[in-house]
Amino acid sequence: MMSKKSKDSRNNLPKNKVRKHNLEYFDNSNFETKDINEVTSLLLDTYKTYNGRRFLNDDNLNCLLPSDKIELERSTLSHLLMRHQWKGNFCSPIKEKLNTRGTTMLDIGCGPGLWAIDMGLKYPSSSIIAIDIDSSNFPPSDQYPQNVCFLTCNAINGIPFPQNTFDFVNISMMWSVFSEAQWILVIKELVRVLKHDGWIEFTEPDPMVKNRGKKLTWLMECFSKACQEIRDVNVHIHEKIPNYIKEMDELKDLTCMSVDYPLGGWYGCFGDYVSKWL
Repeated sequence: MMSKKSKDSRNNLPKNKVRKHNLEYFDNSNFETKDINEVTSLLLDTYKTYNGRRFLNDDNLNCLLPSDKIELERSTLSHLLMRHQWKGNFCSPIKEKLNTRGTTMLDIGCGPGLWAIDMGLKYPSSSIIAIDIDSSNFPPSDQYPQNVCFLTCNAINGIPFPQNTFDFVNISMMWSVFSEAQWILVIKELVRVLKHDGWIEFTEPDPMVKNRGKKLTWLMECFSKACQEIRDVNVHIHEKIPNYIKEMDELKDLTCMSVDYPLGGWYGCFGDYVSKWL
């Protein structure tokens, strides 16, 4: 999707890699006046545990999924499966531009940063900013290329860059994170920081498995209803995003694509991996 914004563009990417903690109030804390117990308490309050799984401890977040080692492994598998099925890390017609020095990319909800690292290695002339609300999954600085930068940021509160900054914006698998109202805010922010000739790519799943029986249909309907009523998350957001974009009337060249994922052992190892991913 191509933006219709002004041709005035600015590159305000940070020169150095910045690693911030995911608690905003840490920035205002004077650790020299705190003892080890106070600091430990702040760190422990970052997360909460349900049924042995670790979640971010913030009631203002809608995120359904945990933030722990198991989810990190699932996220890694998700990236590999998507790259295989889509035959690459993106579908937008920007390959030529990515090989041009000074091209800038933004990855929203980067998790462990596999997409950003892949893109940084393949397109060394480009700069990639990867943001996520939880910095605990960011890789060590010696495990990603110099043209990749990780920042702790909650996109709902705004993306900390001026308008017309990025040539390409990627947002993927964020269906479980935002309410519908938050999606609208985030999309507006993505358009704001996008250059006039830039592209935004959304990759969100359709959770409704095809060829399902009565029990699975009932289970998925219950899941969808619970997500909406308890966390205000619409699991069918992939159907809404194109309408949000059209209503904004700031983007053009809207293209919708889909690819099927075979689920289960009938498709061999790949089908088994898809089952593990889900």
